[in-house]
Amino acid sequence: METTTQTLHRLTSYEPGRGWDEPIDDPRVLQDLETNDLGRLPWFYKRYEGAMSRVALPRDLPPGTASAVAVLAGTADVPPSRMDLAQLSRLLHLSAGVVRTMERPYGTWLFRAAGSAGGRFPLEVYVSLPGGTGLPAGVHWYDPFDHALVQVGPVPRGEAPSIVVTGIPWRTGWRYRERGYRHIYWDAGTLLAQLLAVADSAGLNAWLHGRFPDAAISALVGADTVHEWPVALVALGEGEPAIHATGSAVAGDVDASPIEFPMVTAAQRDGDLDTLGPPWHRGAPVDVPAESSDPIGTVVLARGSQRLMDPTRGVSERVLRTSLSAALRGVPLPHFVVVHDVEGLGPGVYRWPDLAAPVRPGPMRDELYRVCLDQALARDAAFVVVAATDVGALDDREYREAQLAAGLVEGRLHLLAYGLGASATGMTFLDSEIPELLGEQLDALLFTCVGVPEYTPAAGGSPGAPTEIRMVTPRMS
Repeated sequence: METTTQTLHRLTSYEPGRGWDEPIDDPRVLQDLETNDLGRLPWFYKRYEGAMSRVALPRDLPPGTASAVAVLAGTADVPPSRMDLAQLSRLLHLSAGVVRTMERPYGTWLFRAAGSAGGRFPLEVYVSLPGGTGLPAGVHWYDPFDHALVQVGPVPRGEAPSIVVTGIPWRTGWRYRERGYRHIYWDAGTLLAQLLAVADSAGLNAWLHGRFPDAAISALVGADTVHEWPVALVALGEGEPAIHATGSAVAGDVDASPIEFPMVTAAQRDGDLDTLGPPWHRGAPVDVPAESSDPIGTVVLARGSQRLMDPTRGVSERVLRTSLSAALRGVPLPHFVVVHDVEGLGPGVYRWPDLAAPVRPGPMRDELYRVCLDQALARDAAFVVVAATDVGALDDREYREAQLAAGLVEGRLHLLAYGLGASATGMTFLDSEIPELLGEQLDALLFTCVGVPEYTPAAGGSPGAPTEIRMVTPRMS
């Protein structure tokens, strides 16, 4: 019998002959939802009514000097430091803060520091601070626009300050229907890639947990487990994470009238646990060529989801090897590389880390264009990284973790690409075509295109001063 997440994956898989925005004919999938309805555009972040205790975070962020590539490779020489309000401010802004805005006919679009499929940003971030740390004790929601902490719960029990990332299914389902469940975990992975890298660059200990007591974490931050539920936990420092509520949290509102996706609710709940698991393995430092890149903070703000890549220009094998080696540090999830234009490598599909010979040799640009729903970036990139696994072998919690791991790798690939002078963007795909593409009976989780940019995106702004940008239209042919 299928697990709930296996059923969800199957019913939200794309195939030729059915538009990506058309639901499959199955009663478990919402049939009457009008996607991308601007009259029901979800809020960009939660709202809390009434007088709430607020702590304005410092807007002058501590500088960082360690090379972004060295930080991601685990080789940066950074002395240990202690978390204070300024470092917490830097951590939050460079992972979840609003760094760009765009004026559109129906309002102002807010872009966060970490990338998100379709610009949906379906995540909320909370900071749980025990007493005795020198930080404002309590459970706080991070206001990404005003760059402030809003206290939503009493002082928690535990030792290590902790960050909780939650998902808002309506915010991404508005565009992607039930498939938005995948996007939440992909987007969480990209956010966490930046958060962990920023922590490393400051000498802070940060431990990612993919397994935690879901009901307890939901109660801690006031998530209702239908329209909001916990996705990941990061402990900042040693000792037991501060995840034990000592009183009720204020729930807040995720939207004026969010729509539930019952199959998504069931998939999330069937993966719930009641105990805290060990932190994810950070992975040993990897040997990459010496690189002098900008610091991680500069790279984060320079990063954007590239919409135009130059198909006439490629990258070196050094860029590919450095990117994959550092991005996959500590992540055992299988990854493939579709090479279009990499100096020293013939075109074709390779199974990382074996670059001696492709598993499918030959030009792949036209096939990638088709497999990625006629989106030109998959064709124009220098190479495309594909995370894949056997979904049928995963239980409901392992499915979450696999999607999160794929997003973590994508987020690292973004930072590494920009640190190495290239660019990157995530990409969706026709699920039915993946076994033929890869030459193995596997399910794709996420594509990441890496290539030479045709333009340089405007750098993101500092807290409270986002950069105003204009839309760049991608090639669709």
